[in-house]
Amino acid sequence: MAGGDNPFERYGLDPREGIVAITQRLKELAEDATDSAERERIRAAWEELTLHPARRLRAALNAHPETRAPLGSPPMLPRVRVVPPELELRDLAARPSAVAALPAEIARARADEAESGAPGLDEDPLF
Repeated sequence: MAGGDNPFERYGLDPREGIVAITQRLKELAEDATDSAERERIRAAWEELTLHPARRLRAALNAHPETRAPLGSPPMLPRVRVVPPELELRDLAARPSAVAALPAEIARARADEAESGAPGLDEDPLF
C-alpha cells in the first residue's frame, strides 16, 4: 500500500478513531462527491476500513501522521530544561509540631492568635 493508496491519508482520517468516526467522515465525503467514480472509491475505502479489521490495522500502522506545525503558525520556542532546586534533608524530613507539644489550653490560645493573623508557632523560623 503506497502512501497515496492509504485511505487514512487519502481522506484525512485519524487512524486512532473507530469505525463510527470513519463511517461518519466517509459518509460526509461521499455526499460531497461530484461523480459516481469518486463515491465508489470512498465506498471501497469504507469497506476496507470497516469490514476488514486486519486491513484497517495495517493501513493505520502505515499512515504517517503530520508532525509539522500548521502553515502560518509561529515557530516553536526552544526547549528550556528546568532544573529542580537541590533538596536537603530538612526539606524531606517531617518537622514535629510545636503546638502539639503544648498543653491543650495554651495550644487553644495559640490557635486563637493564629486566626487573628499572627504567625503560629509552627511557622516561626526561630522556634
